[in-house]
Amino acid sequence: MHQSALQGELTKVGVVITLGLASGWTINQPLYGLLAGLIVALIMSVRTMNALFRWSYRQGPAPQDSGLIGYSVDKLIRREKNLKTKLAQQAKQLRRYNQGIESLQDGVVIIDQEGYITNFNAAALYLLSLRKEDEGQHIKNLIRTPSFIKYFDRGDYSDSLQFDIQNIKQTSLQVQITQFGIDQKVMLIRDVTERKRVETMRQNFIADVSHELRTPLTVINGYLEMLADMELPNALEKAVGQMNSQGQRMKSLVNDLIQLSKLESANSERSGERFNLRSLGHSVVDQLQEYGDSDIHFLCEQEIEIEGFSDEMSSVLSNLITNAIKYGNNSDVEFRIQPMDSGIEVSVTDHGMGIPPEHIAHLTERFYRVDDSRESTVGGSGLGLAIVKHALEHHDTLLEVESEIGKGSTFSFVIPAERVI
Repeated sequence: MHQSALQGELTKVGVVITLGLASGWTINQPLYGLLAGLIVALIMSVRTMNALFRWSYRQGPAPQDSGLIGYSVDKLIRREKNLKTKLAQQAKQLRRYNQGIESLQDGVVIIDQEGYITNFNAAALYLLSLRKEDEGQHIKNLIRTPSFIKYFDRGDYSDSLQFDIQNIKQTSLQVQITQFGIDQKVMLIRDVTERKRVETMRQNFIADVSHELRTPLTVINGYLEMLADMELPNALEKAVGQMNSQGQRMKSLVNDLIQLSKLESANSERSGERFNLRSLGHSVVDQLQEYGDSDIHFLCEQEIEIEGFSDEMSSVLSNLITNAIKYGNNSDVEFRIQPMDSGIEVSVTDHGMGIPPEHIAHLTERFYRVDDSRESTVGGSGLGLAIVKHALEHHDTLLEVESEIGKGSTFSFVIPAERVI
């Protein structure tokens, strides 16, 4: 195509020059004829260029030319048509994309890498009490809740955040931020007010029932302990022993339920206290040293002070070490507290039977049991690791579990450097 356009251009110029030269020969002035042909060819090119210029500014039709300019114009027209088609398709896709976002009941806010809002849907407008002119504002100027600002600045959005906000009414929101493309983020906002209300009702119910059970259980266990100290017939002694054992187990369950309820309902904005983690570790080990037949080896080479909640951390350590003793097949338990770049790592290792991989993700669920038959032998409420999970969340960390069948398990967590004093 390009070759034919070049040939057409050369043919056009050649014809004009030939005609000029022929005209010059007829008057015995071939040089003047050649010059006239060149001038005519130049004028034709200027007219074509002028038409091209006017067309490029939408001030006239496309130049009609059989040479290179005509070829280039045709190519530009085809490209323009293709571009218009693609733009129309993209505009259609964009409309469908916007319609899809607008139809969502969850709020969607698009923000750039710096945190400035570039777009949001109607649900986000309602949930966050936004206005159309808020586009271009920084998200932290519009959501001033301290927990959200901390979550946004942290940059780790693997978990969602739940917080309360005052718009038309008191609303509980769940926010999840996801990286979108190279330089944008998508913030998904869900109204969880009703779910939180139901969860609060459940927690209150469990707490109320647990408190109501505590008093009669104390009375029953008191009488059973008194009976256990008496001289009883063998059959009755065995029955009283079993009742006493089950009563103590029920008491432990009620206490764990009350503790879990307190952890779940604790204010996430409350301020912590300063305490010595090494001293707390020694205290827990001293309490549990006679719990079973396992030896507890505690390793912490330096004094470590953190900001948190000492009673909750004590419960975490106690539950982890108790589990290691119960499920460690009388093996030694290794309890370590050691500094690392990201904070303070705390780990508890046993050398028991290990945990099958399919169970590990469910260990922190309430009443979850890996082996019901073994649980009935070693006891326990099934709430210990659920308590650990919630207590660690209050210290901005998560429980990690590594286990190998036949070799044992390690339960660990890292207290972030921000909490180390």
